[in-house]
Amino acid sequence: VVGNTGGGKSVVINALAEAQTKLGLITKLYTLNAKACTVNELYGILDPQTRDWQDGLLSKIFREICRPTEKSEKRIVMFDTDVDALWVE
Repeated sequence: VVGNTGGGKSVVINALAEAQTKLGLITKLYTLNAKACTVNELYGILDPQTRDWQDGLLSKIFREICRPTEKSEKRIVMFDTDVDALWVE
């Protein structure tokens, strides 16, 4: 959902998640502000010397979302910030 600041986008998505949960479809909402961290903190980084990968915030969220579960639930990742060319790619 994209729109003007203060347009109620977050309120609508939160209401959707609450309504689905009340109707029996558990809905987990992962909200993050991509501009509150660096690109490396958001996506992760490969150490050029050791070749070790360090997960970023979004990588950790995706690993959590993709983990198998017995529950039937919806999972929504919400970037609650301005669209920025640095993180949108």
